[in-house]
Amino acid sequence: MRRALVLAGALCAAFLTIAPALAVGTEREVERELAFALKAEGFTARVFVSNNDGETSALMFLSRGPRVAYYSVPATVTADRVTAQFGTLGELDYRFAPRYDGRVDCGGAEAGEAVFDGSFNFTGEHGYVHIEASHAEGTFQIYPEPRGCPRGRFLRRVVPYSPTYSEKGATLGAKGLSRVGGTVREIMVFDGGQAGSHRIALYAFLVERREGMSVARGVQQSARSSAFHWNLEEGTATLRPPAPFTGWATFTRFGHKGHGTWRGSLGMPILGGKPVRLAGRQFRAFIHRGVPQDR
Repeated sequence: MRRALVLAGALCAAFLTIAPALAVGTEREVERELAFALKAEGFTARVFVSNNDGETSALMFLSRGPRVAYYSVPATVTADRVTAQFGTLGELDYRFAPRYDGRVDCGGAEAGEAVFDGSFNFTGEHGYVHIEASHAEGTFQIYPEPRGCPRGRFLRRVVPYSPTYSEKGATLGAKGLSRVGGTVREIMVFDGGQAGSHRIALYAFLVERREGMSVARGVQQSARSSAFHWNLEEGTATLRPPAPFTGWATFTRFGHKGHGTWRGSLGMPILGGKPVRLAGRQFRAFIHRGVPQDR
């Protein structure tokens, strides 16, 4: 269930490609992973810098209790500086370096603790949070490892996550696409199917693109299994999640491939916005056996 509690694998593991660095007699590409975290106004903000098929991006994850928001934007990085523009909401401009006397590991990559100094300003939609930080602490990784690093075992690189599914339990997903504005409302429910009372995982998000950003705001939390009743043979399910969700929704299968309708009064709050409805005629849903498993 751990994978079910994290957004699409790309949210917490990221790589950064910068301009090729010159080695002795050859030219080789250097990749860096950067990450730092800080707290502001009861929120935890985590920032990851990544490279995805040659496109460098910065991902910020904001959380306070079950309410969360993700912002992904293009980023620019040099050997000691990272910058990113979060539309009109803010900007990041940090210089970074290994922390003095900090831990450094070598094992196919150089990895260690880093300090970030400069400016980071961000104000959430309708002012739900304000961040102003001239300093942060975090981590870095460099690929391939610098020649000064002792040779060690090859570090297994991060690859796109492709899950297998368990034999027990059920996964339900429902998605509603708005033709006006191109926003997506989506909810996912994961129940491992253990005997007796246990926990299930839920995520729900309003996803949109604006000002060059990909933005997802919503709720991710666990709940008691009594909040989710399902029957794969009959093709039905009912979800009544706890606060901050409101209302309920029911799934009814049609056809033979697990797809169906998702109707009801289910809704949720989002940071800096109006409550979002999470069920209705515009939603299409599916249910299938099993939950994603780590390999």
